[in-house]
Amino acid sequence: LRAALGKFQGEISQIPPVYSAIKKDGKKAYELARKGIEVEMAPRQVTIYKLQLTKQYEETKPCFHLSIECGGGTYIRSLVRDIAQELGTAAHMQHLIRTKQGEFVLADCMEAEHLCEGPVILSALHEANNLLAK
Repeated sequence: LRAALGKFQGEISQIPPVYSAIKKDGKKAYELARKGIEVEMAPRQVTIYKLQLTKQYEETKPCFHLSIECGGGTYIRSLVRDIAQELGTAAHMQHLIRTKQGEFVLADCMEAEHLCEGPVILSALHEANNLLAK
């Protein structure tokens, strides 16, 4: 597994999933796929900055846990599919947690139940405004 992961770091060619919002002939690919229309997705270049196991595979088999830092346009579902193909098997994702998007990090986010608390939301809006002003 570790050897396979090494092949997916840096700039790689990736075929996005047909159930994506990428437009084909003016329609979103997922709209066509849901109608049973075959959609051929073109490969695109994406960058994987970091790809590492976060738990020992021996402890989690047949599952594996990854930490990924990637550039925009990367489809994690496709990355998991491609890793599985490299290993000669199949795979799917059980869950995904996005920990960073641009300047925003998960640690700075708030739980949904706190959104209605006046001082909390005002503080968060102030912090977001400061980040956007940079």
